[in-house]
Amino acid sequence: MITVLCANAGVDKTYEVPNFAAGGYYHPSAASTVAGGKGINVARVLQAFDQPHLIMGFVGGSNGRFINKNLIEAGHNTDFVQVAEESRLTLNVIDPAQKTQTRVDERGPLVTPSEVRRLTAAWAKHLERTSLAIIAGSAPRGVSRDLYRELIEMARGRSRPVIVDARDDLLERAIAAKPTVITPNLNELQRLMHRQLSVPDGVLEAATDLVEGGITIVLVTLGARGAIGVSSKGAWLARPPEIDRVSSVGSGDAFTAGFALASIRRARFADRLRTAVACGAANAETFGAGRLTPERVQELMAEVVVEQISGRGEDDAEEQ
Repeated sequence: MITVLCANAGVDKTYEVPNFAAGGYYHPSAASTVAGGKGINVARVLQAFDQPHLIMGFVGGSNGRFINKNLIEAGHNTDFVQVAEESRLTLNVIDPAQKTQTRVDERGPLVTPSEVRRLTAAWAKHLERTSLAIIAGSAPRGVSRDLYRELIEMARGRSRPVIVDARDDLLERAIAAKPTVITPNLNELQRLMHRQLSVPDGVLEAATDLVEGGITIVLVTLGARGAIGVSSKGAWLARPPEIDRVSSVGSGDAFTAGFALASIRRARFADRLRTAVACGAANAETFGAGRLTPERVQELMAEVVVEQISGRGEDDAEEQ
């Protein structure tokens, strides 16, 4: 089983509005309202591949009840900590004509220390039957910036691999616990390293430094340019195929899920990266996050180009 932490779950409202501009009045050409958050987007992709998983996090109020109900009705297993304050609302406006997206995120609920303790206790319990853990997204107010580090340390103490998709302080403090995999995008990696990075040389240098610091695998997503994956064996660049992009919302989360799926199956490193990039591309073809199909991912995998750009090691299955 894969355990997915989505600490700051919310309600995602997505509107498709051609030729959207500030100050206008519009009727969306399409709309959806679903449970949201990076971890939930990851879980939807896992579900598409029939991968057993559990979603954890904080939820509260009427939004929290909707989140849990929406996920359970869709067939997910959940174990959320109920909090006193209301879960957040996220608004996405996708403009297919101008190929832009506008996002407005509420801050999320204020979580108390006792509610955090309930989450860490549940995390410890679920680690006992977890093969791989994923920590994805932001944390709500009141949560220590060290929470992810603490959860990673708990997983490492039980020899459970952890993939972390976070940013800024949460990521910077998390890497002190040496998670197995981190998946920053280019901007997040630049903020983490406190400098601008060229592609691919600067990215490769920064990711290599992180691997030498104790992280097993660093995956850097580059949007339409693909991704760079670095391990102790070397570095690989994966280029996605040309697609008809609808929305990039959730594509990074699909990438993370794809890498997790291939890791559970003990695939070779290049194939893990290929699966991740294909999942990200398949997600970008759809309206809404995590609505890809395994069949489309398989088609795109055949078109993803993966090449080794440094190192001499064989492309074998890396430690998870």
